[in-house]
Amino acid sequence: MKELEQKVDLAFPCFDWSPFKTLVAVSGGPDSVAVLRALLANAESVSTAARESLIVAHVNHGLRGLAANRDAEFVANLAADLNLPFLERSPTKNQTSGQSEEDLRNFRYERLQAMANESGARYLVMGHNLDDQVETILFRFFRGTGISGLAGIPSKRLATDALTIVRPLLAASRLEIMQYLHEIGQKTQEDQSNFDSSYTRNFLRNELLPVLKERFGSAVTESITRLGNQAREMDGFLIEASQQLDRIIDQESSNRIVIQCETLTQESDLIIRTWLRELWIRKKWPRQAMSSSWWSKISAALSKPKDQILNLPCDIRFEKTGSRASFTRQNEPI
Repeated sequence: MKELEQKVDLAFPCFDWSPFKTLVAVSGGPDSVAVLRALLANAESVSTAARESLIVAHVNHGLRGLAANRDAEFVANLAADLNLPFLERSPTKNQTSGQSEEDLRNFRYERLQAMANESGARYLVMGHNLDDQVETILFRFFRGTGISGLAGIPSKRLATDALTIVRPLLAASRLEIMQYLHEIGQKTQEDQSNFDSSYTRNFLRNELLPVLKERFGSAVTESITRLGNQAREMDGFLIEASQQLDRIIDQESSNRIVIQCETLTQESDLIIRTWLRELWIRKKWPRQAMSSSWWSKISAALSKPKDQILNLPCDIRFEKTGSRASFTRQNEPI
């Protein structure tokens, strides 16, 4: 077993996933192709039946014309060469044109989850690597994130009750990935938009990180990753400590929560903000526009005796009267 394949199997053991359908998101670039080839090699080392759980999935955003079509064709041919099932999703006309980086990311995940549901997949595998982790932490830092944002990309997370997103390459650098692909003689497609530094993540990758490494040495990536690991540990501690606040929930439905908040005057602001964030996650309410200042405003309102109304982002209304407070998502029926 090659070194990268060992890292992938350590992060996502074949014996854990091979009994289930596993969808691998493949763009055609080095990272996604490498994780596909490593998973396949690990499956074949276990049994011929294990490889049958793998499904190749590709999302064509349709933004790069012929280049995007060539990527889709490359992935389709790769799946055929490896004798693996292939699924593809493309947008309808103008569905992704003019969209932000965040919008395109959300579009990609929506399509991948739809393909996972269609195929009955239990796992969705993404090709994010160690360098992506560093870029994500920096990106969130400059946007003004809190501890949870500094934790970076999780290696596993539940997308739905039936689907888990897994990233087995988070401990592998781009250099290791390229060396592995060279070792096995695997070609890939290079997305030329990755060199366009008008995109924030590309700017971090192509311009800022090289300057940081020149100034502080190549170990700067290890330092940033270590910060992310420490933030993840701290965030996990805060989440566990905040769970006891579930006791104040009085009523709950898909788009409304009513709480009794008189005891919150005795709780720390940090625990309350952590609980609120986890509440949003649990309710699947949009969080992109919920900056740290919003969490602080809600926490302050809950901790003070004054009645208050806040119109939160994404049509969520907060109303506090006496010792009772409610959160209502107004674009859905109560």
